[in-house]
Amino acid sequence: MSSDSESSNASSDAAVVTFNSKTVARLFAEHFERPDTRVSASAVETSAEYLRIFTREAIWRTDKALKDTITAAESRDGKQTAKISGARARMMGAEDLERIAGTLVLDF
Repeated sequence: MSSDSESSNASSDAAVVTFNSKTVARLFAEHFERPDTRVSASAVETSAEYLRIFTREAIWRTDKALKDTITAAESRDGKQTAKISGARARMMGAEDLERIAGTLVLDF
């Protein structure tokens, strides 16, 4: 691999936002029945990556569902309703995540 592509990959890897490994390890420790239970660093890193992917997928599916709602509103009721739905779509909320949670959890 050339140095140009290596530097390109390094900058794209630095842009990935993920869960803090210490936070994930703390979450594990809080829910263990025995306080002397240990988790390997690779298990914590893998779990952090899983959480990152799960969260990204949840946001993507919620966004897609809201866009589908806008498209349906446009075809059904016209542009005025679509403008209201468009404003609503920019304010994603907990109830929107709840709507997709069932299939998301089943898929993971």
